[in-house]
Amino acid sequence: MRATLFHTGFWTLAGSLALACAPLLLWPGRQAAVWAIGAFSKLFRGWLHLCGVKLEYRGLEHIPADQPVIFAAKHQSYGDGLCHIARDPALAYVIGDHMLRFPLVGLYLQRAGAVVVDNDAGRRANGALDDGAAQLARDQRSALIFPEGGLTPVGGGRRFRKGVHRLAQALNRPVIPVATNLGCFWPEQEKVLHPGTAVIEFLPPIAADTDSRTFIGALQQKVQDQTRSLEAEALRKRS
Repeated sequence: MRATLFHTGFWTLAGSLALACAPLLLWPGRQAAVWAIGAFSKLFRGWLHLCGVKLEYRGLEHIPADQPVIFAAKHQSYGDGLCHIARDPALAYVIGDHMLRFPLVGLYLQRAGAVVVDNDAGRRANGALDDGAAQLARDQRSALIFPEGGLTPVGGGRRFRKGVHRLAQALNRPVIPVATNLGCFWPEQEKVLHPGTAVIEFLPPIAADTDSRTFIGALQQKVQDQTRSLEAEALRKRS
């Protein structure tokens, strides 16, 4: 019952707001689209809470107040990106081109200035990242990227891609590793919802001042290890 209520409300909210805010897509610049996505993200977080899943942000002290950063985040739930944007609606985001296939969603993301990369392009995706880095340098916004390139199950993971290293070096910004256990409550895109307190944890920043193999290995280790710890915490409290 809880899951049915949550998913019905989620898709109703998403569809209604997308249609209601569609005229904003005609507004020049990206601010209107950024506002609409931020508003939806905050409404989603509130709806998630009403349906029994509270959200806790840990490690906020690790986010510098005086410079933009790159958030390299674990991705195990459809709600990950929305929870990050709900905390900071001004975030820029690097997304896969599959997101453009959703009706209206792709238009909002593009108008908001999302950096779009082809998940299957391999090294050919570097051009999009370089263009995105130039835009981010002008905007001076922190950026969110999911280095795994897609959703992973609880307890699982994918090899981190090198794009986060390329982006961090191009922008000369620190990278904040981000762990989560949101998938223990809303796994991937499944039609279930478990009550409890989900955690998004920001870890101490690391510099992209080594070669890509060394950097990616260290980043992946930090994110995966802390994610496993948060998953164990969530599952222990659920049992």
